[in-house]
Amino acid sequence: MKYSKANSLFLIIAALTLIFGFFAPEILPDRYLFDAYRIYNDPFNQKGLIGSYPFTMWFYHFSGLNKISFSIISVIQISTILFFFYKQGIPYKFHKLYLSNIIILASFIAVSVYLSIPSKEFINIIFIFFIVYVLRLKLKSNNIKMFLVFFILLVFGLWFRQYYILVPIFAVASFIASKIKTENKIASIIITTFLLAFFLSASHGFIKGEFMSESTREALNKKRIKDPNSKTLILSPIKTNSILGETIGILNGYFSVNIPFQSFKFYNKPQVILFTVWQLLLFVILIQNYSRCLMSKEPIDQNKVWLFHILFGYFMVQGIFEPDLGSSIKHKIGVLPLIYEAVFYKRLN
Repeated sequence: MKYSKANSLFLIIAALTLIFGFFAPEILPDRYLFDAYRIYNDPFNQKGLIGSYPFTMWFYHFSGLNKISFSIISVIQISTILFFFYKQGIPYKFHKLYLSNIIILASFIAVSVYLSIPSKEFINIIFIFFIVYVLRLKLKSNNIKMFLVFFILLVFGLWFRQYYILVPIFAVASFIASKIKTENKIASIIITTFLLAFFLSASHGFIKGEFMSESTREALNKKRIKDPNSKTLILSPIKTNSILGETIGILNGYFSVNIPFQSFKFYNKPQVILFTVWQLLLFVILIQNYSRCLMSKEPIDQNKVWLFHILFGYFMVQGIFEPDLGSSIKHKIGVLPLIYEAVFYKRLN
């Protein structure tokens, strides 16, 4: 079999991920299990077909997964996700000691944690696999394909997680910015999406009376600030009840979840330091790949370019809404198929 070493390593990592995931529910701290027990037990009978928590509760009830142990749930969920990654493709030279390979292997460790318990991310990541599948479709018109992708994201946002509604908006803004002739297209794209984020938040503030991060992240974190388990909250250095404050809040949020140098202050929390290093290296790799796609002098598949527009649009959304570092990495694992595709954009069939 071609690339047999790469296949063999993938299968070994998959086995280790399954083994670690099987035991993870027994060793995870209670704070990691709060949402899992809420989904598993549905104590207030909130299950339904609309909304992330209600639908996830309904899914575990309907499938009968809430009748079996977390360890068995872990095996079912992780093996399902690993199968989809296998079908997505094992990259050429996956067995080599490349930084990109190490980043993805580390991501599988996170999969073994966050998908070892009942979780909204299980449904989220399956949805993202579907987006990758649509991006790979061979259609005559790329415009029709992107319309389909954006429509699916919009429906998913209305049905499951509302912030996905913003992803196509930022992706289109990134696409437009990429067409501007500048020496540094990546800088132009990031600045453009920042300006769009400020405009959207300001518009939300004028209409609703509260800016976007003020009414979501900041409002939630004010309630959690005294919780001893909430040490990695993302808090704006100034109040976000003004345009200047909201601007600073969004900038702080974006850097906290994508370029988190300030997270090194948690030197006594190894898991935070590991996340910080992983996130910084991942961001560098993705920026490099994004830039190569945009600046390539050779014809390149536009689906790959749109992949980066969508992914970095999602990162901007995270910068507005993510309440803490733990949520940040959990929600990045939720879009890992997109990250996998972008990291290996030249090495997947």
